[in-house]
Amino acid sequence: MSYHSGRVRGRGRYSDYHSRGQNRQFRPVEGKPSISSKNISKHDNNCCSDVSFSLDLDANEQIFFTSLKEMWNMLKKSPPVVSKLQTYYYNSDNAYIRMLKLVCNCQDFYNAKNKTLPMFIIEEFIAWSAINRSNIITFLTPQLKIDAFKISLRQNSASLTKLIIEVFEFKENNELFLDLIRCLIDKKLFKEACQYATLLKLHSHFAIEDFLIPLVLQDRLFGVDDFLKNNPVHQTELVRFLDSILAQPSVRDTMGEYVAKRGIPDLKYDKMHAKPWKKLITRLVKMFKLPSDLTPNLNKRRNEGALNFLLHKRYIENSFGDESWKEMVQEAVGNEVDLQKELIYQVAHYGDPSEALRWAHHYNLDKEFWPHSVKMLEENPDGNRMQQKVLQHEYISWDDDFAEQSEEQPEYHKLALLSDAIVLIDDPTKFETFLDTILKDVCVIGIDCEWKPSFGGNLSELALMQIATRKNVFILDIINIGNKCPHLWQELGKFVFNNCDILKLGFSLTGDIHMIKHALPYLNFTVKQVGFLDLCSFWKILEKHPEVKLPFEVQKGGPSLSTLVHCCLGSPLDKSDQFSNWEKRPLRDSQILYAALDAYCLIECYDIIKRCCEEAKFPFEETCYHLMVNEKMPKKSFKKSSRKSDFKKTKEIPQPPSPHFEAVPAEKINIVCDTMLQGLGKKLRSCGVNTAILETHEDHMMCVKYAMDEHRYILTKGNETFKLLKGYVPEGHCLKIIGDYTDEQIREVLDYYKVAVTKENVFSRCQVCNGNNFVKLSRSTMMALVNKSETKYVPPPAGLYDDEATGFSSDEDYYDDSATQQVSYSDGRKWDLYPDEKIDVGLCQTRLGAKIQVQAVPKTLLDKYDFFYICEECGKVYWDGSHFDRVLTGRLQGIV
Repeated sequence: MSYHSGRVRGRGRYSDYHSRGQNRQFRPVEGKPSISSKNISKHDNNCCSDVSFSLDLDANEQIFFTSLKEMWNMLKKSPPVVSKLQTYYYNSDNAYIRMLKLVCNCQDFYNAKNKTLPMFIIEEFIAWSAINRSNIITFLTPQLKIDAFKISLRQNSASLTKLIIEVFEFKENNELFLDLIRCLIDKKLFKEACQYATLLKLHSHFAIEDFLIPLVLQDRLFGVDDFLKNNPVHQTELVRFLDSILAQPSVRDTMGEYVAKRGIPDLKYDKMHAKPWKKLITRLVKMFKLPSDLTPNLNKRRNEGALNFLLHKRYIENSFGDESWKEMVQEAVGNEVDLQKELIYQVAHYGDPSEALRWAHHYNLDKEFWPHSVKMLEENPDGNRMQQKVLQHEYISWDDDFAEQSEEQPEYHKLALLSDAIVLIDDPTKFETFLDTILKDVCVIGIDCEWKPSFGGNLSELALMQIATRKNVFILDIINIGNKCPHLWQELGKFVFNNCDILKLGFSLTGDIHMIKHALPYLNFTVKQVGFLDLCSFWKILEKHPEVKLPFEVQKGGPSLSTLVHCCLGSPLDKSDQFSNWEKRPLRDSQILYAALDAYCLIECYDIIKRCCEEAKFPFEETCYHLMVNEKMPKKSFKKSSRKSDFKKTKEIPQPPSPHFEAVPAEKINIVCDTMLQGLGKKLRSCGVNTAILETHEDHMMCVKYAMDEHRYILTKGNETFKLLKGYVPEGHCLKIIGDYTDEQIREVLDYYKVAVTKENVFSRCQVCNGNNFVKLSRSTMMALVNKSETKYVPPPAGLYDDEATGFSSDEDYYDDSATQQVSYSDGRKWDLYPDEKIDVGLCQTRLGAKIQVQAVPKTLLDKYDFFYICEECGKVYWDGSHFDRVLTGRLQGIV
């Protein structure tokens, strides 16, 4: 059989390379005419395809194969099919060849996937041959292995290739296939050659020019990565080669000559430029953790770019402080003499010969490399020569607009706190004091980080982390503290970073979170659902809602924190210390002030944004919730018409009939909500329905366990999950929720299961833990608990920050002057209510050992209500208030 046509198709594309204007042509192979690159090889087209036996099935084999396919289509992998195939292997004169013939004649052999017939045939052969190896091993000759290799070349499935290598034990005689792999290289099949060299562990027999460099030029890096794993020799050689190209003026011109000489087809010319080339080298260095001294040309180009960046910040944007400028220039220039010369020339060119002279003396640079203006300033410091005055006039008039702008110093936003409110935490003792302070009466913080910009191959390391409250800014010195006190970092992670009751503000949080997690693993926190709000993402949403107007309009400036501060507070931030050596100690006062303001201004902007949203009737709380849970909002909200059509389309999915024919009291039904319906689960709890809710990390199959063990009905959202779960429970015991909003969803559930919700059911369960055992406390007992409770703040359980977790009343109710007359519904509620003897006042905990969350109740509220209700299972505190009436007349209207 001839070589599969699909393997040759890509090799004729080199003619396109010539048609795109390339002038270089290959020299013809001696004795043969000049033809396209696919035939430029010492091999003919059959040497890698012909096998020593026929792959066509004879009459008996065809009858068996037809019968096997019919059984497979009906029964798939089942005992009868397995038995039939193993019997066929057992009665074969050469089971290896019979197996190959069956596999090759399968319709989907070329691109076989898991659970297809060719995969099944070879997998069963592996199981059968393991038992019968002693009887068939004599058939496994070198020639049969070569034939199997050639057959494996005819298909395009990596999984099937690995199985063939395993069955025919290629690795035991891996050098047997060297000539075949070199044949692939000559035929320009670099991906296949790399794949087999990797799988057969033949790394040492090939150079980077054989297929690694061609694959890089074709932008097929997946095979390159696999080959380079655990292969430091080729890692080093490839990175050095790529870096050497950066020493040339043009990457494309240099590689163009390389390509023309070797005839590499299917090139990605858009990758043959300095920028993507540098990215590739950086990627390889980072992936394989190679030393930066392997890439001197990359480092040099980076430093050149860094120097130009610093010069632009200093002389064009005028946003660089003197000390920061000096620190970062030394970092970028280092000991590179060429860069030192370039620095002096550029600074003088920007019209600052005195600064250029300072750097010339700093680097002790020979005067022959000094610009003329710098030499004149050295000879005549007073600058009273006529030629110097002419030069000064030229520099001043070089850009009049820029000169005028640079004279106008903008008014920057100032820190509203006194200097003693900034606390530098640089030792464990201060860290402990900080933890005691940050955990007292704090509900919102601003988080920001600082690190030294990295211009070379070394990764930046976290230097500072700032945590701002409304009263203080704490600057944690990561350089000095590091991970010396892991127990303190764990405490900070537990009570602050993983505490959903503390709102954590940031701006473009992704970068900061990455640096924090890398440098401080003991914090061990997750971003989702624990109160991290990115103000940059919120600001982008507001740009799509012109009805929300921030106090100040700013005509220029991108989506930066400085611009947001300008829009909210009227003045931008002074960023002159942004690019500093944050690892140098001691920190300058200006650096400390800059770091503190960067964190504190987040709280100021948050307050302004919240006020503007409330004035414009924009759903501020809902938007915050979606951003914190989903990280980003949908690009566009659906129109009503499209949402209705989507609803109808989804509704067409057949639902089983309800298992109930008459109304069921809310307290008599048990439900479990899948991970996609956590919000619905909390709403059901507020209706008094016993509802278990799967955590985000739990598997969907946990719903089945709840259903069987606790006789619960399953609620899920996804089509595939619904199809999976409904097969494990009786009909009607698994419901697929259609609506996208909780108000729609709760009506679906209650209507389907015919649940009757009364006023006595509302708020009869704890929305945090689902418990319905409560202890009724008098005001005096509650005051005693407050007095006996620990001075150190103990956070309430997860979920308290969510919308409904404030229970019967809320802080909003308390501060509402209209809510003066409260009505108690506690007497008739469907719960188990116990007297206050059931709690331990001394330990401030329930009889079940739950810590009572007295700190979650504002102290001034203690004088307003006569009774409080404690959840025995989690310690959550509730009270009666106007929230009850608002829910009945709002989201539960028509339901209760």
